[in-house]
Amino acid sequence: MSSVNQISNNELSILNQYHDIVDATNIVSKTDLKGIITYVNSKFIEISGYTEEELIGKPHNIVRDPKLPSTIFKELWRTIQSKNVWKGVVTNLRKDGTSYTVDASIFPILNSEGEIIEYISIRHDITQLLELSSKLEKINTYNSKQEHLAKEKLEAGIINDMGNKECSVIHIASDILSGDIYSIYKMKNKATFLYLIDGQGHGVSPALTVFAISSMLNQFVYDVNSLDELIHRLYTNAKTFLGEIEQLSYTMIMISPDKKSITYSSGGMYPFLIKKANEIIKIKANNGVFMNFSPIPICTTIDIAGWESVLLYSDGLLEHENEALKECMPNEIINNPSGIKDSMKKISQHKFEDDVTIIYLENKS
Repeated sequence: MSSVNQISNNELSILNQYHDIVDATNIVSKTDLKGIITYVNSKFIEISGYTEEELIGKPHNIVRDPKLPSTIFKELWRTIQSKNVWKGVVTNLRKDGTSYTVDASIFPILNSEGEIIEYISIRHDITQLLELSSKLEKINTYNSKQEHLAKEKLEAGIINDMGNKECSVIHIASDILSGDIYSIYKMKNKATFLYLIDGQGHGVSPALTVFAISSMLNQFVYDVNSLDELIHRLYTNAKTFLGEIEQLSYTMIMISPDKKSITYSSGGMYPFLIKKANEIIKIKANNGVFMNFSPIPICTTIDIAGWESVLLYSDGLLEHENEALKECMPNEIINNPSGIKDSMKKISQHKFEDDVTIIYLENKS
């Protein structure tokens, strides 16, 4: 008999522990069949602001928020009187009139004959969770607006004087602000100047740097007569705000008014491509990456008479290993420019770890 009693004591101890856990973590109350409160735990007393004496014997709607539709409670009673569990989120009022929100479950308790003898309600206070959710929603809305504004500013800093028939651009930023930026200009002397800058690294810092460089170029470009003059002026100003470890990869190209020669300065970028009738020429970088202690970049002029197209690109696409994008690679695009629109669609369907920029310029002369 002592063994049996010992087992019963163990079971009672476990049940008491279960009760304590539920009591410590939940708002618990019991009512009779008419909804009169017969039991409240300490959590209920704490959150409601009422004393136990003020709650016992009162209708449970003492904490009901009158703003809630009566249809909720009609459905609640219909459910539990049908011996089913009702679950829902409701707002209650404390004694001082302030509100709190609970995730509630109300269970009908049945006797051995299957008749309802009382109801027990177990609730979780989710007021802070809802407040946090509301704050997160506001933050996400704010971030979305800021992202939209950032993209608008980025796009405002990009200049493209070429029509769609002469020039196609694929530009996809991997973050709110892009580390890639470009512009294409028609000069007063009918020369064409275009550039692509890629800030090394991720985040706001390289994006701000390339945006600042672009702003300088937008100011200087129409006041100079050669790429060499433009780079000297840019370097003198840009090196004053570049951080010690900031690096810029770049390609800058000036196509002569007669379109027979090209002057370029490039550092830290993949070769840009020039297509002629029977060949594709890869023009490698003639400088290192641009840093605040770098020497003034040099310019190189080459003959490109009879060229058909020029293609510049950043490293984002080439470093994204994906067989599905094989036809979107620079060599493929310059050989098949009619497929640029399809490439745009395919590329836009992928998420890249780096920014992707491809500029295709066609000779229409």
